[in-house]
Amino acid sequence: MHQIKSTLTNQFYLKPAFYSQALAENPAALPVNVEALLVEQAGRLAVVPTNGMDLQRFAQMGLCELEPLPEPRPILEREWGGEDFDELFSNYEQVVWQVRFRDRELVVVHVQWVSSCGFQSRDWVIAENSDIADEFILEVNRKTHAPGEAILVFSDGHWRRSEALYQAIQDASFEDLVLADDLKEIIRNDFRQFLQSAERYEKLGIAWRRGALFVGPPGNGKTHCVRALVKELGIACLYVQSLSHHYFTPQQMWQLIFQRARGLRPCVLILEDLDSLVTDDNRSFFLNQLDGFEHNHGLLVLATTNHPDRIDSSIIDRPSRFDRKYHFPLPTLSERLDYLKNWQQHLAGETGWNEDEILPLAESTDGFSFAYLKELIISAVMTWMQDTDAGFQNVLEGQVSLLKKQMKTEA
Repeated sequence: MHQIKSTLTNQFYLKPAFYSQALAENPAALPVNVEALLVEQAGRLAVVPTNGMDLQRFAQMGLCELEPLPEPRPILEREWGGEDFDELFSNYEQVVWQVRFRDRELVVVHVQWVSSCGFQSRDWVIAENSDIADEFILEVNRKTHAPGEAILVFSDGHWRRSEALYQAIQDASFEDLVLADDLKEIIRNDFRQFLQSAERYEKLGIAWRRGALFVGPPGNGKTHCVRALVKELGIACLYVQSLSHHYFTPQQMWQLIFQRARGLRPCVLILEDLDSLVTDDNRSFFLNQLDGFEHNHGLLVLATTNHPDRIDSSIIDRPSRFDRKYHFPLPTLSERLDYLKNWQQHLAGETGWNEDEILPLAESTDGFSFAYLKELIISAVMTWMQDTDAGFQNVLEGQVSLLKKQMKTEA
């Protein structure tokens, strides 16, 4: 760094502890004090602070060797991954890592603390010189930026990787999804052709971006279709779960959301229940991010809503924002027949459910969503298992009556 020649600094001199004393009890003093301690102990070694490194994933990718130093003793939690991931995972709150990267040795100090913004953390890379530290930090961020076999989920003001949601998406399929007419193929073809047409869009001078809105009452396949579509597209996926935060404003969070999405293009950004995410307070900022001066080349925004009436017309009625709106209405008689036939073929051998009983059942379930049809089958099977002497068709008819009462109560 170029040193400015000055006589003023000889007259005005700040002590090394200026920042820590000035910030005093403010949480911002903590990283200042940590860095001061590290610089004092590092001697001639470079101490370079950074934020947001996914160091453990970088090591899991085989790009460095990583080992926690025994002193100071790491502070970590052993967490169970649940039934889907039945093993223990280590979550380090405080740790000093010994790192081997490209035949070089480095040390990374990770410190986590709590502030009014929630959990905060920072890393310090200690290396022979700052060039080595910068090279390491840059490589970690480059290699771990993409989510890989995970979905990026936004909540509490930050992104996190979710392998569980990624796996749930891998289990989704268009094969067991019943939709009106040829809607399923229309959706698949629209998005497939979009991803294959980047060069054509550029030649025509048209922005290669896409917005689509899935509209309809709950329980009719919107979420299932989104998951099956994300699996089929095979590109990076970002899912916005919530904009609630006790410190950051929704405007700041929309900026974080679109900033990360633009860094992963081509990618799909999922906004589930759009009517609850976009409010009067943040709508203009959301629109600026969606189609304003920001460059969204290769960005596919996929939103869903159960309540289109709650969405401002500037969003739902302007084609440049959501180019296509796909409607997921309550299933018609023929669609209920197709859905129930799939279940009948699966359950007939065990329950004795006859094929000629499907039509009367489909006719009696007018107004049922696919979710309610599924609940009808599952609740009927559970009830029938308690008394297998009862005819399965009789049990189904009894459950139809119960669910209709439930639907009236909800209404």
